[in-house]
Amino acid sequence: MATNSPLKEYKIVYLKTNDQDKIPDSFEYPHFYTPIAIAQQAAEDLQNRLGRELPGLVNQPKGRMLGVLVVQTKDSKLGYLSAYSGELQPELETLAFVPPVHPLPKGEDFQEMATINAIGKEIKQFEESKAFIQSKEQLKRITEETKENILEAKKRAKKAKSERNQLRKEAAHLPQKKREELLADLTEQGTRDGMNLRRFTRSENLRLEKAIAETRAFEEQLDALKTLQKNKSNELLEAIFRSFVFLNSQQEGKDLKTVFTEFGIEVPPGGAGECAAPKLFQYAFMHGLKPVGLAEFWWGKSPNSQIREHGKFYPACKGKCQPILAHMLKGIPVKPNPLLENFGADKLLETLFEDEHLLIVNKPAGLLSVPGRHIKDSVQTRILQQYPKATGPIIVHRLDQDTSGIMLVALNKEAHKRLQQQFLERTVRKTYLAILEKPIEETKGVIELPLVLDINNRPMQMVDFDYGKPAITHYEVIEKTTTRTLIQLKPITGRSHQLRVHCAHKLGLYAPIVGDNLYGTPLERLCLHAQKIAFAHPITNEPMKIKTERPFSV
Repeated sequence: MATNSPLKEYKIVYLKTNDQDKIPDSFEYPHFYTPIAIAQQAAEDLQNRLGRELPGLVNQPKGRMLGVLVVQTKDSKLGYLSAYSGELQPELETLAFVPPVHPLPKGEDFQEMATINAIGKEIKQFEESKAFIQSKEQLKRITEETKENILEAKKRAKKAKSERNQLRKEAAHLPQKKREELLADLTEQGTRDGMNLRRFTRSENLRLEKAIAETRAFEEQLDALKTLQKNKSNELLEAIFRSFVFLNSQQEGKDLKTVFTEFGIEVPPGGAGECAAPKLFQYAFMHGLKPVGLAEFWWGKSPNSQIREHGKFYPACKGKCQPILAHMLKGIPVKPNPLLENFGADKLLETLFEDEHLLIVNKPAGLLSVPGRHIKDSVQTRILQQYPKATGPIIVHRLDQDTSGIMLVALNKEAHKRLQQQFLERTVRKTYLAILEKPIEETKGVIELPLVLDINNRPMQMVDFDYGKPAITHYEVIEKTTTRTLIQLKPITGRSHQLRVHCAHKLGLYAPIVGDNLYGTPLERLCLHAQKIAFAHPITNEPMKIKTERPFSV
């Protein structure tokens, strides 16, 4: 619970603490973590204040990410700072949110933007000018006319040639002298017609080239204006990048461009530096406050693309924040990235079926299907160690690291080729079991939500009806309790994170799978298991059906 006496010199709200609120020795890894207890307490306090002082915020058309940073003052008191993602929004300033890292002026308040806008107006006027429009219309008309005229001239020449050939045939019965005179006359006509066609074609092409040159002159002027506008925009962008200077605990400042360049990214993405986390750390370091714990949560309506649920905690994004926070947290002990830990190291890879062509295994949760950049232990590496004579790619399909269950492994190239063909033809039938975080009203149905990679939050996926790949899942409820749902999932397509997104998204079941550390609430394990599979043996074509026990209870 917060006190009612925030420091005036800081945008800080003190927290009532007790001996149990021990300050951790190291800071949580900001891109994959569960907020510590005192950070959750601070977030709850902010949410209560939002409900009292900004009750309409939750009903706005778009939700937003907010965050709190628990800090320790120089006299060892604990409090928290709060921030929201995005540009400065005056309607939110009734609460003591920290300011932006760099307050950007809007529109014409930028001197450079005024110049860019003036060039933009000039471009628009040019594109709408009578002379430019007439030039384009004239070029279009002349292009069509010359094409048609040349085509008609060629048709006439072809017809005349055909008529001359017919006269040559008919001249066979004429006396020799008359025949020779006629043939000579026909040859002269052919030569004359050919020269006339070439002259006419050249004349029409010259007319077209003149029209093209006139239009090109206009377009070169327009291109020059657009190039000038682009250069001015790039100059402004560079100036903005330089104006965003981020501090760390060692009071070392680096601008936005430098931070991303040193991270291996040439151009920072749009909105970089305007998320809640960088604002919070910036304010803390500017005022000599020690960061203790971070918590960011979604407030308001869920978006149609990403999975965001009102009041739930989410880590800092990677695309916009990872390079910035890597610099800002320099000098602070930070826990290692949990995703680099091999959670399957001591787990058994059970064999369910084996012959000389095929291996069917029961992958434990936490074990990778194939080697990663940092973790080499996987189903693939273990099988290759156990079966050194296996040939070909061996892995036919994959399961997420957090998902357990049945995987098919080919022990030779021919088996791999035939199994892969079955997956391509969608004749392989897979059945998963999952436990959802809450009971749902539906009993069975089909989810069709196209998926695409969320480039700012790899490896997460999001729904995108314009650019996403089709993803279809059939589902049926098996059992319900007052708090959870046991559900059967049958994916028709095999997109990355398909079942997890289809369950969690508001346009899907709107109920994350229990233990989903990406789209729901992290727990000991993800309650998603590939329980059954049906397919044809790749060599004998014998029908195969394999089933495993569910490794978790409702």
